[in-house]
Amino acid sequence: MSGPPPTPDDAPDGPGTAPDEAATQTASAALRAAFDRMAPQGSDTWNYLAAFTHLGDRFGPYKPGTSDLARLLTPPEGGGGGAGGGGAKGRLGRIRQMAAGGAPAAPEEQSEFQEAMAHVIEAFRFLAARVLTLEDRLARQDRPVDGSAWLVLDEPLGDWVRPVVDHLAAAAPGGEVLHADCGEGDLLSALAEAGVEAIGVEPRGGVALIALERGHEVAINEVADEMPRLPAGSLGGLVLTGAVDRLPLHALIDLLAHARRVLAPGAPLVVVSSEPAEAEARWDAAAHDLVGGRPLHAPTWQVLLERAGFSEVSPLSGPDAAGGRFGVTAAAPA
Repeated sequence: MSGPPPTPDDAPDGPGTAPDEAATQTASAALRAAFDRMAPQGSDTWNYLAAFTHLGDRFGPYKPGTSDLARLLTPPEGGGGGAGGGGAKGRLGRIRQMAAGGAPAAPEEQSEFQEAMAHVIEAFRFLAARVLTLEDRLARQDRPVDGSAWLVLDEPLGDWVRPVVDHLAAAAPGGEVLHADCGEGDLLSALAEAGVEAIGVEPRGGVALIALERGHEVAINEVADEMPRLPAGSLGGLVLTGAVDRLPLHALIDLLAHARRVLAPGAPLVVVSSEPAEAEARWDAAAHDLVGGRPLHAPTWQVLLERAGFSEVSPLSGPDAAGGRFGVTAAAPA
């Protein structure tokens, strides 16, 4: 009974040689490992390697079927049977003969274009290696501590509720107003009384539960994670409090970019933040050590809002006893 067909890498020129099963298993394992490294197919890494492998095959320093290795693996014209893979007539036998001192065929001359493309391909491969190194380094860096909202004392808006409601009632073009972090829902209740439809986002589940029990629609989530899910132009207004005192700067910049996307043209944005010195004086040691962000000054917020593309950036007049807080308003571009 004949065995399975010989493997391509160790096939003899003629019949009579059993396949090297160990080599087959090793090759199969290597192939599976390569697929695991690049899985899932269609990933950035997979597409990158596939594109540059194709580019190298098409324009690189070698062409499949014309290299010295390809010649050694190709049976000579009219080649007949002979000794198996271990002999000089087997394909691996010819490779072993070259390794033992056999002279390879003279390489074909490369065109100037092929030489140039070879350098381009290698440059991109070095770039890919550098990117992978940076990605690996970033993956090992510290990540934000989950539940940072519980580490920072977030006081209710108190006397700031009325100025915020008055501004939104006058400036909102219609549609839902989102408040984050909404806390127990004081602002949501005041907006509802003023005829403004409002929803909230609150990362602290126990606090959000109180707002939910008061009949408000509240998502238990960080606003930085909730905003990307909202459709473009779906909000008639946005109020940011609480989270703006503890999110790192890069997260605030991303948050403003999402705010501009989800706000309807001309819709108002209100930021109520704490004065940095007074806010940090209330933080305990754990908050100072573990919270990634720090409150920003009012002029800094005005700069960020303007550079994020918002218009009509101006201070919001607050209560006489502001309690160490300030307000800044802006409008989404029309």
